[in-house]
Amino acid sequence: MKYEYRKMEKDIYGVKANPPLSTIPSQRYICIKGEGSPASEEFASKIGVLYALSYAIRMMPRKGYT
Repeated sequence: MKYEYRKMEKDIYGVKANPPLSTIPSQRYICIKGEGSPASEEFASKIGVLYALSYAIRMMPRKGYT
């Protein structure tokens, strides 16, 4: 089942005329670290790994993992 964060967490992601002060819960992220040009080979290889990992995580529910 697709998790639609904009519908499930309207208090955080909803658009309001006067935004209230809100507390954001702890979340997990996948990131890469490095310095230099985004045109470098090192950056391209890190982005490739990041994409493969995020795609695998996204497909886990379809494979039966929760």
